[in-house]
Amino acid sequence: MSHHLIRAAILTGFAMFIVYLDRSGEMVLYIAPRMELYVKLSALGLYAAAIYQIYAALQKRMGKQALACDCEHEPSPSILKNVLIYGLFVFPLVLGFLVPTGTLGSALASKKGMSLSGSAGIERKESIALPAPEPKSDEDSANSASPPSNDGGKDTESSIDALFPYDEYTETHAAYGKKLYEQPLISVPEIQFIETLTTLDLYREAFIGKEIEITGFVYREEDMGKERLAVSRFAMNCCSADALPYGLMINWPKALDYVDDEWVTVKGTLTTSTYMDNEIITLDAIKIERVKAPESPYVYPDLNFG
Repeated sequence: MSHHLIRAAILTGFAMFIVYLDRSGEMVLYIAPRMELYVKLSALGLYAAAIYQIYAALQKRMGKQALACDCEHEPSPSILKNVLIYGLFVFPLVLGFLVPTGTLGSALASKKGMSLSGSAGIERKESIALPAPEPKSDEDSANSASPPSNDGGKDTESSIDALFPYDEYTETHAAYGKKLYEQPLISVPEIQFIETLTTLDLYREAFIGKEIEITGFVYREEDMGKERLAVSRFAMNCCSADALPYGLMINWPKALDYVDDEWVTVKGTLTTSTYMDNEIITLDAIKIERVKAPESPYVYPDLNFG
């Protein structure tokens, strides 16, 4: 009977922990939002299993066997063995309630390895850089005041298309890149954080000199030197165990003024630099501003992208 009650208490504890995470808003620190419904439903299953254990304990107290089966699963007579077995469940549950919930940061990023070019599963294609515009004469300026011809519009469109070559795997990124190209300031959003960084890297030639804004936590490695840091976010697919760090290299003379895991918003112009013998996209920072960490520090893959 006592074993059934202990199991009921453990099952109820895990169900209450899920409820606690939901009520406190801390569930997003463990799992992706699209998984929340399944975890909440699992709490109902845990409650149901706990009720059955209480029912089995009452049946045993009355000398009956609840749903007897042919399998042998009687508890071990060894007290030490039972303590160890139940401790495997109780210990993480106690830690969950007592230890403050933290977020992933630079320490884990250094172990997992920072991606400074977006998704590594897509091959970058060389795009064609548009030639720099020639200085206009007075006559050209006067002509430019007249409405453009249809052929001129087609030429401009074909020139932009040349900046964004694509195949069956990068077609969506090319279309997204054209939208970004038209924006005077490209702000890397939370909802498409990975997709935006990947697009900027795939078509870096098109975005060189463009003004970019990004928000994340400060991350640095020894090889970066005194004038570089990375602004990063952890991308979570299903849960915190599969989260991977993505970021953008920043050039800033006073990079050492910012400590690891400090949240900042950086605005700068896109360029390239060499790091660890690889050419990567980089921001020449114009402005860095310290900001408050968001309620949900993670970003998630946009499953509707493409």
